[in-house]
Amino acid sequence: MTTQCYVIPRNGVAGAIVCLLLSAGSYAQSVYKSKDTSSISSSTDSISWLKKIPLQARDTIGHLPNNELFLYNNKAGAISSVNMDEVRKMPYNSIDQMLNGRVTGVDIRTPSAEPGKRTSVFIRGTSTLLLKNSDLFYAQPTYIVDGVPLMPEHAFPYDIQRFDFNRLGTESNLLSFLDVNDIASIEVLKDFAASAKYGPLAANGIINITTKGPRSGRMKVSVNSWIGLSIKPTINTVNGEYERNFRMPFYQKYANESQWRNFPRYLADSTQARYFGAADWDDLYYRNALSNGIQAAVSGGNRLANFRFSLGRTAQQGVADHTAMNRYDINFGINLMPVRNLMLTTFINGATLTRTRNEFIRDRAGDEDYLVNFENPPSPNKQYLQPYYTYLKDGLNRNRNNNARILANLHYTLGADWALNTRFSIDYGQNFRDLFIPTTINDGNNFVSNFDGLSRRMVLDNSIRYDHTFVNKHHIDVTLGQYAQWDKWRYDYGKAYKGRSDYIKIYKPGDDSNKEGVFGNLRLQANYKDYTQSNVASFYTNVGYNYLEKYFVNLYLREDGSSNVPSESRWLFSPTLSAAWKISNEEFLHGSRWLSTLNLRASYGRVGRVLMDEYYKGGPIYNVDIGWDGNPNTATYNAFPAINAAFGTGYVTSNLKWPYVEQLNVGLDVGLLNDRIHATLDVYSKTDRDLLLKIPVMEETGYTGLVKNGMDIRNYGYEVAIDADVIRGSKFQWSTGISAYTNQNKLLAMPDGITDMVIGNHRLLVGKPTDRYWLLINDGIYNSDAEVPTNPSNGHKMTYQGAALHAGDPKWKDLNGDYVINDADRVMKGRQAPAIQGYFSNTFRYKQLELQVQCNYAFGRKIINQAMADHFDFAQREGLDDVKGIKEVNYWSKIDGDYNKYPLYNPWSAVNAYQPDQTLFLEDGSFIKLRSVTLTYNLNTPWMRRAGIEQLRVYGTANNIWTWTRYSGGDPEAVDYFGYDQGYYNWAAPRSFTLGFNFQF
Repeated sequence: MTTQCYVIPRNGVAGAIVCLLLSAGSYAQSVYKSKDTSSISSSTDSISWLKKIPLQARDTIGHLPNNELFLYNNKAGAISSVNMDEVRKMPYNSIDQMLNGRVTGVDIRTPSAEPGKRTSVFIRGTSTLLLKNSDLFYAQPTYIVDGVPLMPEHAFPYDIQRFDFNRLGTESNLLSFLDVNDIASIEVLKDFAASAKYGPLAANGIINITTKGPRSGRMKVSVNSWIGLSIKPTINTVNGEYERNFRMPFYQKYANESQWRNFPRYLADSTQARYFGAADWDDLYYRNALSNGIQAAVSGGNRLANFRFSLGRTAQQGVADHTAMNRYDINFGINLMPVRNLMLTTFINGATLTRTRNEFIRDRAGDEDYLVNFENPPSPNKQYLQPYYTYLKDGLNRNRNNNARILANLHYTLGADWALNTRFSIDYGQNFRDLFIPTTINDGNNFVSNFDGLSRRMVLDNSIRYDHTFVNKHHIDVTLGQYAQWDKWRYDYGKAYKGRSDYIKIYKPGDDSNKEGVFGNLRLQANYKDYTQSNVASFYTNVGYNYLEKYFVNLYLREDGSSNVPSESRWLFSPTLSAAWKISNEEFLHGSRWLSTLNLRASYGRVGRVLMDEYYKGGPIYNVDIGWDGNPNTATYNAFPAINAAFGTGYVTSNLKWPYVEQLNVGLDVGLLNDRIHATLDVYSKTDRDLLLKIPVMEETGYTGLVKNGMDIRNYGYEVAIDADVIRGSKFQWSTGISAYTNQNKLLAMPDGITDMVIGNHRLLVGKPTDRYWLLINDGIYNSDAEVPTNPSNGHKMTYQGAALHAGDPKWKDLNGDYVINDADRVMKGRQAPAIQGYFSNTFRYKQLELQVQCNYAFGRKIINQAMADHFDFAQREGLDDVKGIKEVNYWSKIDGDYNKYPLYNPWSAVNAYQPDQTLFLEDGSFIKLRSVTLTYNLNTPWMRRAGIEQLRVYGTANNIWTWTRYSGGDPEAVDYFGYDQGYYNWAAPRSFTLGFNFQF
């Protein structure tokens, strides 16, 4: 068989790789095409004994994880799966994109569609408080790839950051390392019947990913490639004339002489073309973005030795700000049986990810901890804006992530019933960021920084398993095991200002006292180093029993010890009990024509929640938290190294113990008409207990709070999914599916019996949800001073935080009737997460043609339209020496919304009339989205079969096609993690079109 390479991707290296694999596959076919490893060629064959061993489904995966049958033989687990045949037709670059709108029980929040940027996933609610960005790192599920638990990033770089924007480093989505074409299955394990075997890793849920592993059989070569086009959004651009006309009614009604004199100069002169010329800045900022990907794999072998090897490349351009992401990945897996009954499995995976980030001035200010002059914003005219982008090119913003995963698994069979298993894995990641801001765009002060971060997880798991069926009725499997996990995070970060030259763009963190060499060019240097770790040791036992495949019971017992818990509370016992009744296997339902499956299941379990921060284990701590200049964790005082009590971290009590999660799940699986209709219903209650909370203390102590156990949060709700094959014709088929997922949240307790607490702009009230906004109730405007209520007891007008209300101020409800508007008049209102969400899909097949339509929806979610609030609050933000005063180039676009609903308040009022935390800006964020439409043609002809071509599939996909919503702002999915729409800082996913093919021979 002769193969020529006609696939020419944009990248020459990738093209050469594909040609090499195709050529290798052509040669391999000639060697293996006559071999059938499922039959015995002769009695003297040296591996004939091996060929007699029946193949199991998991053999082709190449991974035999410990206690595997606990998951796959347990009928009591709540598991949702992703249809991989469908997601491979989409230009997805990360796992969270694949899950969105395709599984139940999962809430995915994507504040920005910037390629490669980090997002967040929550399974069955947010179990911890979400008050700031660093809290998100403690609420994410664990991703298991071929039995290797991926190492999450740590929030500890936030300790040295002033602004809560992006985490130091590359801020990349580490799930983008995985190539969708390498993935065989994705399962979301939502209850402890399915996930308890992962111990503390299961506290936030498990997303179990299985890649395509080594396989036995004739050699196969597969090639998958796609190219896509993302359409740039339509922007209503504006210039200085629009902004001046917007502000003028406020000035005419409320401005005094001083405020008129301070009218912004860039809006005062309508003759200057820089701000009153053409508003065509979007020509420089937005583009129609191209994306492409190619992946090739070769696999095959026999039962004695088999393998799979793949290479992939993905490139994605962003539609905004010249953003982009590139990934190269390589994957190799091999199964070897060097001696009888011993199976050695090895997986080696490597990937490198680079991305071009946005150039927001706000993000730059956060990176630099330096605020430039905010007097004049960038020009909306591309003629004057072009030099700004030219200067940006003189800077540097390199972001690179490297990741490697290694798995070694030994499985030894002792006779028919006993097996030993040893697994060792490493997940290793590094991320590097080099940032340089030239003087030309930084008020004459250049800035340089370097971040070098590392994360590493090692796992060792040993187990022995007994599996036997007695008298063809009683099946029992017992597993005893030992587990150890070593986690480590480290970073080196250095920054410097005021370099003498813009030609030196790299700063290597080091010793502050070393000022010689090229780095002596830089002044105001600062270096930061940090290191933390978390080690876990565990012992576990699983006992599973089933009778006649009707009644199933599993008891999983685990004892976990953590290095980050004080010694007196270091060990936690975690039991999980699950049971299932396969009712459809009962004799009274045998022969039923309408009921094919009926499975009742239930589980209750408890797992610990690992404390990722090392300083919890030893009580009160000391660190370098000086902070005298406003910077967190300043290490020196007047250049002298110093150490201090951890006032900013809070006083850590010495008797902390394990937080843990309890979960109860009851489920029902129903199949009708030979499973043409299949339905799944789950009802759950998940309670986090003994969570840590920093409670207020007297300011005289110097500490920001006291860290204690004692906070309990409960999430509860239901999930339902229905799939049906409506038509099963010989030529035409129609299948459909729909799902619904609800989650309620309630705060059950806080430390020391506290029932009410305020943290920032959040209120925590026992018995109430934790994901509510805390808002003033807006009831209009005071058109005159006479309308402002007067306190009859003292004759004073109603006040807001000590300032008297006047004409032009908001009419906020005085709920307690004390003629003072303050926090006591705020109400907990709205939901940050949807009350109900899910998906519905339809797939139509006619012969080789297939049409798939995927929709998802979310109802009951509320959004704070902060973008509109900020626009109306121009007077408080104009020229402010704060990040709130920053104006991006995107400032010159009309904010989406209903302008007529907002009263003409006095923007200079001391009461902060347009603050976002009021019901005026609270809107319904419900939506229905037509997420994708895919048309596929499967070529299957006699000549293809004769040529050995197993699959040739061509497809076209349209994504993010249409959204129905009553929200007046932008895309209701594109809001920050806390439910605030920040306008141009939240990028909606663009409409895109993709063409691709899957080829296998």
